[in-house]
Amino acid sequence: MGDITKHFSRWEFACRCGCGYDDVDPFLVGKLEKIREHTGHPMTITSGCRCLRHNTMVGGNPQSEHMDGQAADIAIGSSFARNNMVIAALDAGIR
Repeated sequence: MGDITKHFSRWEFACRCGCGYDDVDPFLVGKLEKIREHTGHPMTITSGCRCLRHNTMVGGNPQSEHMDGQAADIAIGSSFARNNMVIAALDAGIR
């Protein structure tokens, strides 16, 4: 159980450098929750919020939406689950 939605917790979106930046956009989390509910497949947040230092360290775009808490990279288990996730993401308006 998550602490910001049924399936997601704030710590999943925290900057991986350990700085504590975890100000994820509620709109983004809402979209991800809709995808999770629609597909029934769990997903792992591999990169959520990024501070400027961490974004630079990973070679992120200088204007990356990760730095505003408005982007997340995710991983999902199987190709079947990934296909369902892509369809659900497009339905939810995620590009």
